[in-house]
Amino acid sequence: MKTLFLSQTAAALLLAAIGTHTAQAQTTPAPRLVTRDELRTCMNGEDELAKRKQAIEVLAKANRDETAAIRTEAAELKAEGEKLEEDQKPMDRFERKVRTHNNRVKASQAAAASFNNELDTLNKSVVSYNQKCGGISFLPEDKEAILKERGAGKN
Repeated sequence: MKTLFLSQTAAALLLAAIGTHTAQAQTTPAPRLVTRDELRTCMNGEDELAKRKQAIEVLAKANRDETAAIRTEAAELKAEGEKLEEDQKPMDRFERKVRTHNNRVKASQAAAASFNNELDTLNKSVVSYNQKCGGISFLPEDKEAILKERGAGKN
């Protein structure tokens, strides 16, 4: 009896999943055929977003490198501070190094905040682009014509 119940439940779930999938497929709008000018705008937007993404990746690497350097420097300062406390030497030089390090941390935090703003702006642009250009269809000859225009503009 348990086997019959489980197979009936599985069959019911399968039917429900198929029904849901069919309902979703019916509600998906058909791709919108765009004009050559609209396609050109979308293609230009895609290129611009790709360039901005590359610039963001460069900033991200610079931020990661700076964070790693700050962590290394912090560990060195901690070890030096502990050594100075043991030796009871004057700490003026060490305090200057700590102030410099703290200023570097603040600058890194400001750069990270700026990076986050840039990334946020890029993400909003991608969402806007996807809303405008996602799910479009176009004539292949329109795309070929635009690519020829671009090639002619580079010469």
